[in-house]
Amino acid sequence: GGMYVISKVVLEVIPPLTLVSIRMAVSAAAILLFYALTKREWRLPRAVWGRVVLMGVIGYTISISAQFIGTSLAGASLGSLITTAAPLVTVALAATFGLERIGLRAWLGTGLGALALIALYALGGGAATSGAGIAWLLLAAVSWGVLGIIGAGVVRTHDAFLVTGWASVIGCLGTLVFVPWELQSRAIGEVTPAIIAGILYLGVVSTAIAFALWVYGVARAGSVLSGIAFFAQPLVGSLLGALKSWAGRSHWRVRCCSQPRCSRGQKPSRMT
Repeated sequence: GGMYVISKVVLEVIPPLTLVSIRMAVSAAAILLFYALTKREWRLPRAVWGRVVLMGVIGYTISISAQFIGTSLAGASLGSLITTAAPLVTVALAATFGLERIGLRAWLGTGLGALALIALYALGGGAATSGAGIAWLLLAAVSWGVLGIIGAGVVRTHDAFLVTGWASVIGCLGTLVFVPWELQSRAIGEVTPAIIAGILYLGVVSTAIAFALWVYGVARAGSVLSGIAFFAQPLVGSLLGALKSWAGRSHWRVRCCSQPRCSRGQKPSRMT
Protein backbone atom coordinates (compact mmCIF):
# COMPACT_ATOMS: atom_id res chain seq x y z
CA GLY A 1 0.00 0.00 0.00
CA GLY A 2 2.82 2.44 0.80
CA MET A 3 4.30 1.83 -2.63
CA TYR A 4 1.54 3.81 -4.36
CA VAL A 5 2.09 6.95 -2.32
CA ILE A 6 5.86 6.83 -2.69
CA SER A 7 5.72 6.01 -6.40
CA LYS A 8 3.33 8.93 -6.96
CA VAL A 9 5.98 11.28 -5.52
CA VAL A 10 8.91 9.73 -7.39
CA LEU A 11 6.95 9.67 -10.66
CA GLU A 12 6.81 13.45 -10.55
CA VAL A 13 10.58 13.40 -11.14
CA ILE A 14 11.27 10.15 -13.04
CA PRO A 15 9.14 8.88 -15.99
CA PRO A 16 7.22 5.60 -15.38
CA LEU A 17 9.14 3.13 -17.57
CA THR A 18 12.48 4.58 -16.51
CA LEU A 19 11.45 4.20 -12.87
CA VAL A 20 10.39 0.58 -13.46
CA SER A 21 13.82 -0.21 -14.93
CA ILE A 22 15.60 1.43 -11.99
CA ARG A 23 13.31 -0.29 -9.49
CA MET A 24 13.93 -3.74 -11.01
CA ALA A 25 17.69 -3.11 -11.16
CA VAL A 26 17.77 -2.16 -7.47
CA SER A 27 15.74 -5.25 -6.56
CA ALA A 28 17.96 -7.61 -8.55
CA ALA A 29 21.15 -6.02 -7.23
CA ALA A 30 19.97 -6.19 -3.60
CA ILE A 31 18.96 -9.85 -3.76
CA LEU A 32 21.85 -11.19 -5.83
CA LEU A 33 24.39 -9.18 -3.81
CA PHE A 34 22.96 -10.66 -0.61
CA TYR A 35 23.32 -14.18 -2.00
CA ALA A 36 26.89 -13.47 -3.15
CA LEU A 37 27.97 -11.98 0.19
CA THR A 38 26.45 -14.86 2.16
CA LYS A 39 27.96 -17.40 -0.29
CA ARG A 40 24.60 -18.99 -0.99
CA GLU A 41 23.68 -20.64 -4.26
CA TRP A 42 22.60 -17.88 -6.67
CA ARG A 43 21.96 -19.92 -9.82
CA LEU A 44 18.63 -21.39 -10.90
CA PRO A 45 18.15 -24.73 -12.70
CA ARG A 46 17.50 -24.51 -16.43
CA ALA A 47 14.15 -26.24 -15.98
CA VAL A 48 12.57 -23.24 -14.24
CA TRP A 49 13.97 -20.46 -16.42
CA GLY A 50 10.99 -20.48 -18.78
CA ARG A 51 8.61 -19.68 -15.94
CA VAL A 52 11.00 -17.14 -14.42
CA VAL A 53 11.11 -15.32 -17.77
CA LEU A 54 7.29 -15.29 -17.82
CA MET A 55 7.30 -13.88 -14.29
CA GLY A 56 9.67 -11.13 -15.35
CA VAL A 57 7.77 -10.18 -18.50
CA ILE A 58 4.17 -10.52 -17.29
CA GLY A 59 4.45 -9.72 -13.60
CA TYR A 60 7.26 -7.19 -13.64
CA THR A 61 7.63 -5.53 -17.05
CA ILE A 62 3.92 -5.41 -17.93
CA SER A 63 2.26 -5.28 -14.51
CA ILE A 64 4.57 -2.79 -12.81
CA SER A 65 4.83 -0.55 -15.87
CA ALA A 66 1.03 -0.46 -16.13
CA GLN A 67 0.83 0.13 -12.38
CA PHE A 68 3.16 3.13 -12.48
CA ILE A 69 1.51 4.65 -15.55
CA GLY A 70 -1.95 4.13 -14.04
CA THR A 71 -0.91 5.57 -10.68
CA SER A 72 0.59 8.66 -12.33
CA LEU A 73 -2.72 9.22 -14.16
CA ALA A 74 -5.29 8.18 -11.55
CA GLY A 75 -3.60 8.81 -8.20
CA ALA A 76 -2.29 6.66 -5.35
CA SER A 77 -5.60 5.90 -3.61
CA LEU A 78 -7.37 4.67 -6.75
CA GLY A 79 -4.20 2.86 -7.84
CA SER A 80 -4.06 0.78 -4.68
CA LEU A 81 -7.82 0.21 -4.81
CA ILE A 82 -8.06 -1.11 -8.38
CA THR A 83 -4.95 -3.29 -8.27
CA THR A 84 -6.42 -4.99 -5.20
CA ALA A 85 -8.50 -6.87 -7.77
CA ALA A 86 -5.35 -8.91 -8.56
CA PRO A 87 -6.18 -11.69 -6.03
CA LEU A 88 -9.59 -12.07 -7.70
CA VAL A 89 -7.76 -12.93 -10.92
CA THR A 90 -5.48 -15.34 -9.06
CA VAL A 91 -8.43 -17.15 -7.49
CA ALA A 92 -10.23 -17.43 -10.83
CA LEU A 93 -7.15 -18.81 -12.59
CA ALA A 94 -6.43 -21.26 -9.77
CA ALA A 95 -9.96 -22.64 -10.06
CA THR A 96 -9.96 -22.66 -13.88
CA PHE A 97 -6.75 -24.68 -14.17
CA GLY A 98 -7.56 -26.97 -11.27
CA LEU A 99 -4.68 -25.75 -9.12
CA GLU A 100 -6.90 -25.28 -6.07
CA ARG A 101 -10.35 -26.37 -4.97
CA ILE A 102 -12.30 -23.18 -4.40
CA GLY A 103 -15.33 -23.68 -2.15
CA LEU A 104 -18.63 -21.83 -2.21
CA ARG A 105 -17.69 -19.57 0.70
CA ALA A 106 -14.45 -18.60 -1.06
CA TRP A 107 -16.37 -17.68 -4.22
CA LEU A 108 -18.88 -15.67 -2.17
CA GLY A 109 -16.05 -13.85 -0.43
CA THR A 110 -14.37 -13.15 -3.76
CA GLY A 111 -17.63 -11.77 -5.15
CA LEU A 112 -18.16 -9.56 -2.10
CA GLY A 113 -14.60 -8.29 -2.47
CA ALA A 114 -15.27 -7.34 -6.09
CA LEU A 115 -18.51 -5.57 -5.13
CA ALA A 116 -16.71 -3.71 -2.35
CA LEU A 117 -14.12 -2.44 -4.81
CA ILE A 118 -16.84 -1.21 -7.16
CA ALA A 119 -18.70 0.46 -4.28
CA LEU A 120 -15.59 2.19 -2.95
CA TYR A 121 -14.75 3.45 -6.43
CA ALA A 122 -18.28 4.78 -6.92
CA LEU A 123 -18.33 6.48 -3.51
CA GLY A 124 -14.97 8.06 -4.27
CA GLY A 125 -16.32 9.95 -7.27
CA GLY A 126 -14.98 7.68 -9.99
CA ALA A 127 -16.61 9.64 -12.81
CA ALA A 128 -14.00 12.37 -12.55
CA THR A 129 -11.08 9.95 -12.72
CA SER A 130 -8.85 9.37 -15.74
CA GLY A 131 -10.27 6.57 -17.87
CA ALA A 132 -6.82 5.81 -19.26
CA GLY A 133 -5.47 5.56 -15.73
CA ILE A 134 -8.17 3.03 -14.79
CA ALA A 135 -7.42 0.96 -17.92
CA TRP A 136 -3.71 0.80 -17.09
CA LEU A 137 -4.48 -0.15 -13.47
CA LEU A 138 -6.82 -2.95 -14.57
CA LEU A 139 -4.08 -4.31 -16.83
CA ALA A 140 -1.72 -4.18 -13.86
CA ALA A 141 -4.22 -6.09 -11.69
CA VAL A 142 -4.81 -8.85 -14.25
CA SER A 143 -1.11 -9.36 -15.02
CA TRP A 144 -0.26 -9.34 -11.31
CA GLY A 145 -2.88 -12.03 -10.72
CA VAL A 146 -1.23 -14.15 -13.44
CA LEU A 147 2.12 -13.60 -11.73
CA GLY A 148 0.71 -15.08 -8.52
CA ILE A 149 -0.14 -18.35 -10.28
CA ILE A 150 3.13 -18.64 -12.22
CA GLY A 151 5.31 -17.60 -9.29
CA ALA A 152 3.59 -19.89 -6.82
CA GLY A 153 4.38 -22.88 -9.01
CA VAL A 154 8.08 -21.96 -9.06
CA VAL A 155 8.61 -21.10 -5.39
CA ARG A 156 7.04 -24.33 -4.18
CA THR A 157 10.37 -25.94 -5.08
CA HIS A 158 12.80 -23.00 -5.27
CA ASP A 159 13.85 -20.08 -3.08
CA ALA A 160 11.30 -17.27 -3.42
CA PHE A 161 13.84 -14.47 -3.00
CA LEU A 162 16.27 -15.95 -5.54
CA VAL A 163 13.45 -16.40 -8.05
CA THR A 164 12.38 -12.79 -7.45
CA GLY A 165 15.95 -11.58 -8.00
CA TRP A 166 16.28 -13.21 -11.41
CA ALA A 167 12.74 -12.25 -12.41
CA SER A 168 13.71 -8.66 -11.56
CA VAL A 169 16.63 -8.94 -14.00
CA ILE A 170 14.21 -10.03 -16.74
CA GLY A 171 11.78 -7.26 -15.80
CA CYS A 172 14.55 -4.67 -15.94
CA LEU A 173 15.76 -5.81 -19.36
CA GLY A 174 12.19 -5.95 -20.70
CA THR A 175 11.53 -2.35 -19.70
CA LEU A 176 14.97 -0.97 -20.47
CA VAL A 177 14.42 -1.11 -24.23
CA PHE A 178 11.68 1.52 -23.94
CA VAL A 179 13.64 3.93 -21.73
CA PRO A 180 15.52 5.84 -24.49
CA TRP A 181 12.24 6.45 -26.32
CA GLU A 182 10.56 7.67 -23.11
CA LEU A 183 13.41 10.01 -22.17
CA GLN A 184 13.18 11.72 -25.55
CA SER A 185 9.73 13.03 -24.63
CA ARG A 186 10.29 13.57 -20.90
CA ALA A 187 13.57 14.15 -19.11
CA ILE A 188 14.40 13.13 -15.56
CA GLY A 189 13.85 15.95 -13.07
CA GLU A 190 15.88 16.97 -10.05
CA VAL A 191 16.91 13.89 -8.07
CA THR A 192 17.01 14.82 -4.38
CA PRO A 193 17.95 12.62 -1.39
CA ALA A 194 14.22 12.08 -0.79
CA ILE A 195 13.79 10.76 -4.34
CA ILE A 196 16.78 8.44 -3.90
CA ALA A 197 15.24 7.15 -0.66
CA GLY A 198 11.97 6.57 -2.51
CA ILE A 199 13.76 4.61 -5.24
CA LEU A 200 15.51 2.42 -2.66
CA TYR A 201 12.21 1.79 -0.91
CA LEU A 202 10.54 0.81 -4.20
CA GLY A 203 13.41 -1.48 -5.18
CA VAL A 204 14.20 -3.18 -1.88
CA VAL A 205 10.98 -3.15 0.16
CA SER A 206 8.24 -2.98 -2.50
CA THR A 207 9.95 -5.36 -4.93
CA ALA A 208 12.70 -7.57 -3.50
CA ILE A 209 10.83 -8.27 -0.27
CA ALA A 210 7.16 -7.74 -1.16
CA PHE A 211 7.21 -9.66 -4.47
CA ALA A 212 8.96 -12.65 -2.92
CA LEU A 213 6.52 -12.73 -0.01
CA TRP A 214 3.52 -12.47 -2.36
CA VAL A 215 4.41 -15.50 -4.51
CA TYR A 216 5.52 -17.41 -1.41
CA GLY A 217 2.20 -16.63 0.29
CA VAL A 218 0.18 -17.82 -2.71
CA ALA A 219 2.27 -21.01 -2.85
CA ARG A 220 1.99 -21.84 0.86
CA ALA A 221 -1.33 -20.35 1.96
CA GLY A 222 -3.32 -20.57 -1.28
CA SER A 223 -4.85 -17.88 -3.46
CA VAL A 224 -7.92 -17.26 -1.27
CA LEU A 225 -6.11 -16.60 2.02
CA SER A 226 -3.44 -14.57 0.24
CA GLY A 227 -6.16 -12.52 -1.41
CA ILE A 228 -7.71 -11.69 1.95
CA ALA A 229 -4.41 -10.25 3.18
CA PHE A 230 -4.04 -8.33 -0.07
CA PHE A 231 -7.19 -6.33 0.69
CA ALA A 232 -5.22 -4.38 3.31
CA GLN A 233 -3.37 -2.70 0.45
CA PRO A 234 -5.94 -0.04 -0.54
CA LEU A 235 -6.53 0.82 3.12
CA VAL A 236 -2.82 1.50 3.65
CA GLY A 237 -2.53 3.36 0.34
CA SER A 238 -5.56 5.54 1.04
CA LEU A 239 -4.48 6.34 4.61
CA LEU A 240 -0.95 7.27 3.55
CA GLY A 241 -2.30 9.32 0.64
CA ALA A 242 -4.60 11.23 3.02
CA LEU A 243 -1.72 11.71 5.46
CA LYS A 244 0.48 13.11 2.70
CA SER A 245 -2.26 15.56 1.66
CA TRP A 246 -2.83 16.63 5.29
CA ALA A 247 0.91 17.12 5.83
CA GLY A 248 1.09 19.30 2.71
CA ARG A 249 -1.79 21.51 3.90
CA SER A 250 -0.30 21.77 7.39
CA HIS A 251 3.04 22.86 5.93
CA TRP A 252 1.26 25.62 3.98
CA ARG A 253 -0.50 26.83 7.14
CA VAL A 254 2.78 26.94 9.09
CA ARG A 255 4.44 28.99 6.36
CA CYS A 256 1.46 31.33 6.18
CA CYS A 257 1.30 31.92 9.92
CA SER A 258 5.05 32.52 10.10
CA GLN A 259 4.63 35.65 7.93
CA PRO A 260 3.12 38.56 9.90
CA ARG A 261 1.54 40.27 6.91
CA CYS A 262 -0.33 37.22 5.76
CA SER A 263 -4.01 37.64 6.50
CA ARG A 264 -6.54 34.84 6.72
CA GLY A 265 -7.23 33.26 3.34
CA GLN A 266 -4.29 35.03 1.72
CA LYS A 267 -1.51 32.93 0.21
CA PRO A 268 1.97 33.56 1.63
CA SER A 269 4.31 35.63 -0.47
CA ARG A 270 7.48 34.06 -1.77
CA MET A 271 10.24 34.36 0.80
CA THR A 272 13.50 35.91 -0.37
